[in-house]
Amino acid sequence: MAATLYPDFPPKLSPKGEEYLLHNLKDWSLANGLVVRPVPALAPQEGKNPDILASVAPVTIFPSPFPRSCFEEAQAIQWTYNKLYAAIAEDEEWLAAIKCPSVLTHLAGSKKVQQVLATPSSPHLSRFIPSVRESKRLEETFAAIYPLDDSTAGKEAKKIALDPEKCKGYVLKPQREGGGNNIYRSAIPDFLKKLGDERHWRGYILMELIEPPALKNSILRDGVVKSGEVIGELGIYGVCLWETRSKDDSAPGEKTRGEIIENYEAGYLLRTKGRESEEGGVAAGFGSVDSVCLVDV
Repeated sequence: MAATLYPDFPPKLSPKGEEYLLHNLKDWSLANGLVVRPVPALAPQEGKNPDILASVAPVTIFPSPFPRSCFEEAQAIQWTYNKLYAAIAEDEEWLAAIKCPSVLTHLAGSKKVQQVLATPSSPHLSRFIPSVRESKRLEETFAAIYPLDDSTAGKEAKKIALDPEKCKGYVLKPQREGGGNNIYRSAIPDFLKKLGDERHWRGYILMELIEPPALKNSILRDGVVKSGEVIGELGIYGVCLWETRSKDDSAPGEKTRGEIIENYEAGYLLRTKGRESEEGGVAAGFGSVDSVCLVDV
C-alpha cells in the first residue's frame, strides 16, 4: 500500500473546521480516558502547569487507511496466537489453580520466547501448534528474529549485527518494554562493542526491521498539530481462558495439556508515529493512538 494511492488523504480543513474537530477530539479523549501523564523530557515546558497530572494522549486527527485484507487476517489469526501462548504457558508450569495471567504466561510472550519461535527454520513452533496449516499461517506473520549466542543462528546474527551495511535492516531489542530501549540500524555495531563481553549480548535479540509504507496524517501532541508522513503498527487483542489438568489426572507419560474454555479476538490498537521516529510507545511519548479506515487495495 503506497502513499500515492491516497493523494487526497487526509482531507484539507478550513481553520474553522480544524478548530471544531480539535475541540471535539479533546473532549472525547478526556471523557473516554484517553490521557497520559505528561512526559517532561519530551514535552515543551514553557507555559506548562506543574500541577497538571494528565493530558490528552497523542492521537491522530484522522483514521489511517489500512488494507482490509490485512486487518481481517490479523483478526482471524489472533485465535491461533492465543492457542500458542496457552500451550507454551502449560508446558512451563503445572497450574494448581487458574491464574490470569500466570508469571509464565507473561514469559511466553517475552522477546526471548518470540525469538526461539521465530528464528528461521526453528523446530519449536510445531511443538506447541501441531497443525501444519495453523503453524504455517503463524510463520507467515513472523519477522526474522535471531539470538546473539553461540548457536549457529546466533553466530550468523553476530556477523549481521557487526556489519556496517547489513545492520541497517535490523533492530536490537532487550527484554524490556515501554519504548526507548531499542538500538536501531547503524547504531548497533558500536553499541555491542561498548557492551564488551559477548556474554552480555545474550540479553538482546536481533530482529529484522518491518518497513511499512508511509502515509500522510496529522497528529495532536501536547496541544500542537503536526502533519506529515506517518507509519503505523497494528496490534490485535486476544482473550484466552484455559483449564490445566493436574499431573495426577494424566495417564503415565501423557502430556497434561488442558482444555481451552474461551478463545476470541477482542479489539485492536493502532499506534502511529512520524516516519522519522524509531520508537513507537504512546505512554513514552513516541507514538500516537490511531484508528483504521479500512480500504480495499
